[in-house]
Amino acid sequence: MPLMKLKDEELVVESKLLPDIDSIGEIEETQSFIGRKRAVRSLIFGLDMEKSGYNIFVVGLSGTGRKTFVKHFVSEYSQKKPVPSDVAYVMDFEDPQRAKVIFLPSGRGIDFKKDMEKLVENLTEKISKVFEGEDYKVRRKEIDEEFEAEQERYTRELIEKAQKLGYLIKLTATGVNYYPLKDGKVIKEEEYINLSDEEKKFYEENERKVQLLIDAAVENVRKLESVYKERVRDLNRYALLFATEEFFSAIENKYPYSDVKEYIHKIKEDIIDKVTSTKKLQELEYYFRRAYSVNLIVDNSGLNTAPVVFEDTPTYHNLFGKIEYIEREGMLYTDFTMIRPGSIHKANGGYLILDARELLVHPFVWDRLKKVLFSGQIEVENIDTAYGYSTIATLKTEPVPLKLKVILVGTPEIYELLYEYDPDFEKLFKIKVELDWELDTTVENVKDLISFIADYTKENEILPAKKSALNKVLWYSMRLSGDRTKLSMKLGSIIDLLEEANFFAQKRNSKFIEYTDVHQALTEREDRLKLIVEKYDDMFRKEDLIIDVSGKVVGQVNGLTVVNFGDFEFGLPVRITAKTYLGSSGILDIQREADLSGQIHSKAVMILTGYLGSKYARKVPFSIGVSISFEQVYGYVEGDSASLAEVLAIISAISKIPLKQSIAVTGSINQHGHIQPVGGVTEKVEGFYRICKLKGLTGNQGVIIPRANIRNLVLSDEIIEAIKAGQFHIWTADDVDEAIELMTDKPAGVMTKNYEYPRGTVNYHVVQALKRSHDMAEGKTSRVRKKREHK
Repeated sequence: MPLMKLKDEELVVESKLLPDIDSIGEIEETQSFIGRKRAVRSLIFGLDMEKSGYNIFVVGLSGTGRKTFVKHFVSEYSQKKPVPSDVAYVMDFEDPQRAKVIFLPSGRGIDFKKDMEKLVENLTEKISKVFEGEDYKVRRKEIDEEFEAEQERYTRELIEKAQKLGYLIKLTATGVNYYPLKDGKVIKEEEYINLSDEEKKFYEENERKVQLLIDAAVENVRKLESVYKERVRDLNRYALLFATEEFFSAIENKYPYSDVKEYIHKIKEDIIDKVTSTKKLQELEYYFRRAYSVNLIVDNSGLNTAPVVFEDTPTYHNLFGKIEYIEREGMLYTDFTMIRPGSIHKANGGYLILDARELLVHPFVWDRLKKVLFSGQIEVENIDTAYGYSTIATLKTEPVPLKLKVILVGTPEIYELLYEYDPDFEKLFKIKVELDWELDTTVENVKDLISFIADYTKENEILPAKKSALNKVLWYSMRLSGDRTKLSMKLGSIIDLLEEANFFAQKRNSKFIEYTDVHQALTEREDRLKLIVEKYDDMFRKEDLIIDVSGKVVGQVNGLTVVNFGDFEFGLPVRITAKTYLGSSGILDIQREADLSGQIHSKAVMILTGYLGSKYARKVPFSIGVSISFEQVYGYVEGDSASLAEVLAIISAISKIPLKQSIAVTGSINQHGHIQPVGGVTEKVEGFYRICKLKGLTGNQGVIIPRANIRNLVLSDEIIEAIKAGQFHIWTADDVDEAIELMTDKPAGVMTKNYEYPRGTVNYHVVQALKRSHDMAEGKTSRVRKKREHK
C-alpha cells in the first residue's frame, strides 16, 4: 500500500454515534451498570453458590468503578436475602472468664437489651423491698433463732460433758480450746507437773475423750450451719422467686427463644447465690448492672435485607473485633461487656466487601481471614493473644457460626500474586469476576454510556449536558481507552470530568453543561499538571535540548517518546543518530552498552540487525560497523517503538542520503520490514506538534505512524484544526520503504530476483556503500598479506 496522509475528517469523533437529543435531560432510560454482562453472570453465579470456598475475587484495573459496581450490585442482590439474627454476648455464670453468645431474631436484640436493663432496675428495687418486709424478717428471725438455739445447745452439752471429764471448754474466734480442772480451777502448767502419776493418767485418758467430744460437736455445728444456710437459701429462693417471677415471666413470654430461656434460668440461680452471700444492697446493684447486662454486638434492627458491609480499612481489629481492657490500680480488667465486634460480625449472614490491596498491607489479616473462612466460625481474639504474643489472662468468647460471602476487589496483579504464591487462595476464592476496561464504540454501547451519565447526573443533581458536551465526553472516553473504536470503562475519570464541567457551568449560571464547560475542565486539569511539560518546552526553546524541525541531515531522525509522571503523560521528540565506520560489523547500541537499555529495546535492535542483513547483505557481507544513540537521553530506554526511526537513521548513515527533520517517526518493525503498531501514539503526535508550534509551524511538518495505529489517534481539537489548515500532517505506513520514500523524497527501490535494487534508489545506495566497505576491508587484508609474504 502506498503512503497515506490522513485527513482531518478521519480523526474526529463522529457525532452520529450519539442519540438524537438536545441534552441528556431527554434520556429517560437510565442504568447503573454498563458493559458488565460477563462480570454480572460471574458475580451472580458466585453469589448464588452457597457451598464453602465459593467466595469472589473481582478483578479490574483501577479507575474502572470496581468497588462501586460491586457495592451497588451486591446491595441489589441482597434484597432477596433474609435479615440475619442479632447477636449478643452475655456472662457465662458457670465460667465468668468466658462469654456466652445469644442469638435473637433481627430487631429483637435491641429490645432485649433494653428490657434487661429495666429488669435490673426492677430487681434492685424489688429485692430491697423483699428483705425489708416484715414477713421475711419474721421468718428469717425464726430461722436465725432456731440456729442459734441449736448452736447453744451443742455448746452447752459440750461444756457439761467436758466438765464431767475434768476439763474446761473455751470458745474463741480461732477455735475450741480446753484446759484441765481441779477443784473448779484451771490447773497451771507448774501445778500439772507436780500431779501424781495417777492424776496425770486420769487427765490424759479424759483428754482423748474431750477431743472426740469437740470433734463431734464441731461436726454437728457444721451440719447445723449447712442446714441453716440451706433454709436461708430456700427462704431467699421462695421470697425472690415470688417477688420477681412477674419480671422474669414477662421476659420469657416476650422472648420465647431457647437461648433466652436458658439465660434467664441461669440468672435466677445466680440471683439467689449472690443475695445469700452478699450483705450490702449497693454491692448487689452494682453486680446486677454488670453481670446481667447484654452486650449487643450485632444489631440488625435497621436492616430490611441481608447486610452488605464494605470495610475500607481492614485492620485486624476492624475486621475481627477486639476485647478491650480497663486499668484499675495498675491491673488490667475485662469482661464480656468490653467485647467489640468487627466488620465480619456485622456482615455475617450477608456480604463483606474488601479491597484486596488494603487487606494484604495490614499484618496478620489475610492469615486470620483464611482461618476464619476455613473453620466457618468466628471468635473474638486480640491479635497478641491469637498469635501468642501475650501472656495476659483474657476472656474467651463462644464461637459464632459464620455464614458469609467475602468479595475481594483488586487488580490483576494482586490476583495473580495470590494465585501463584498462596495455595489456599484458590480453595477459598473459586469465583473470579473480570471487569473489562473498555467497550466497542457501537451505537448501542454509546447509548448505554449516555444512560449511565444520565443516571449519575440525576442521582447527584448535576446539570444536564448538551449534546455538544456529550460529544466531548465521548471523545474523552476514547482518549482514555487510547482507541477511537473503544470506550473506556474508567467511569470514575468520566464522572470526575462531569463534576468539573458542572462546576464551570454553574459559575456561568448556566442551566446546562455545554461543550465549553467540558473543554475548560480538560484545559484546567491539564494546566494543573503540565508544569513539567513547560520546563521541557523551555529547554527546547533555549536549545538546551536540541531538536531540528526543518532541513535534512544524514544519519539523524526525530524519534518520539512518551514520558509518564504517574498522573500525567506527554510526548517528547528525541534525536536519534547513527554513525558508520569500518571495523567489526553489526550494530552498536550505545544505550545498551551504557546499561541504559531495557530488554525489549535490545531485542528490537537485534531485529534491526536481522532486517538489515536480509535486505542488504544477500550478495555482500554486512561488513560495516554502525552505532546508534538516543541523543541527550540520560534515563532508561525501553520498548521497540523507536525501531523504525533507528532503521531510517542507519539507512541514511550508510547511504549518505539525508533525512527530513520536519517529520518525526514512530513505529516498531519486524524482520520483514513491516511496521507494527505502538503505544502512546496520540501523545507522541501531540508532543511533536507542540515542539513544531514552539519553533514555528511551516506547513511541512508532521509525523509518520504505523497504519494500524490510525484508530488510536484521539487528538485535540487544535491539532485537528492544524491538519485541516495544512499546517501539520500525519502519514501512515505499513512498510519501511514507504517511510524511506517520504523521509528522503527518493524511491526506496524493490529488490529483484537477483537480490539487486534499481540504480538511483535509496536501497541501491545502501548496497553500494556496503560493497565499498567490503572492498576496502578486503583490500586492506590483501595488502597486509602481501607485506608479510615480501618479508
